[in-house]
Amino acid sequence: MNKIIRKSTGLLGAICGGLLIGLPATPRMAIAQQQPSVRPSSQVNPCPSIFYEEPHNSRVLVPQGCPPNAFTQRVQPQATAPDPEAEAGVQQAEPGTPDTTTTAPVQPPLPQTQQEPIATVTPTDGRVNVRLKNNTNAVVAYEVIGHTGKRLLPGRNEVVLRDLPVAVTITAVRQDRGFLRFTPTKSESGLLELSLDEQTTATNNQGAIRIQENGSVFLN
Repeated sequence: MNKIIRKSTGLLGAICGGLLIGLPATPRMAIAQQQPSVRPSSQVNPCPSIFYEEPHNSRVLVPQGCPPNAFTQRVQPQATAPDPEAEAGVQQAEPGTPDTTTTAPVQPPLPQTQQEPIATVTPTDGRVNVRLKNNTNAVVAYEVIGHTGKRLLPGRNEVVLRDLPVAVTITAVRQDRGFLRFTPTKSESGLLELSLDEQTTATNNQGAIRIQENGSVFLN
């Protein structure tokens, strides 16, 4: 009888010991499953959807290399959807000749190759300050793509956008649906000053600027 009791006691101890050993692993597994995964930050979209939303869709030229919005198609009729074969650099072989089709990667030309910069600013540690001076009597909505939301700048007021990393795109549109013109008024180390003036014609409407990594400033 004593032997049976001792065997039962030993068996019960082994079972309890196994349970105690297995308990700590369960919370650790649950905690590990609850840890959020960290995803690398995505790069700023060079063709943000804001260019295809109103009022930018009907008032702002899209950056070079982006699909044209309504305003771009209106003032630049030649801006049509790209031919996939032309984009890929496909050359068709003539009938009766060996197939020598080649594919060469084609990239949209950089802004520097299409127009002259309107100004140049020297970045400081890869960052610049931009002063916007609203010389119109209308409220201007502006946005630093990928860094701020839409903000309002009343007429005859100014604002300084500090520590913007280059390259960066800034958009601006008048709330009264009038037209704008960007005019650089000062450029020094780390600071670019831009005047927002009234524009009378739609063809010369300017709704965005792009500051490149080297400090060159282009109209979009």
